[in-house]
Amino acid sequence: MKITKSQLKQIIKEEVEAVLSEEEKDDDFLKDVKSTGEWTDYTITQLEKKKAALMKKKKRTADEVKTVRQLNFAINAKQGDYKEKK
Repeated sequence: MKITKSQLKQIIKEEVEAVLSEEEKDDDFLKDVKSTGEWTDYTITQLEKKKAALMKKKKRTADEVKTVRQLNFAINAKQGDYKEKK
């Protein structure tokens, strides 16, 4: 079975439209998610202050290291960086 140029163009067009519509669905999904995170009620400035206080310590416990990672994630999420890292 041979495919003509016009048929190939149509197939490619349909595939591109399908991919674009899937991306729109992903964006809609992110809008519908209700945030239930521990750091939701904090501003970026408050999160950065908490992180700075932990980073000043010479030694941190495992829980404090975990908290620093959570703060990094929360700061990035609030800044919208998660969209750029796809």
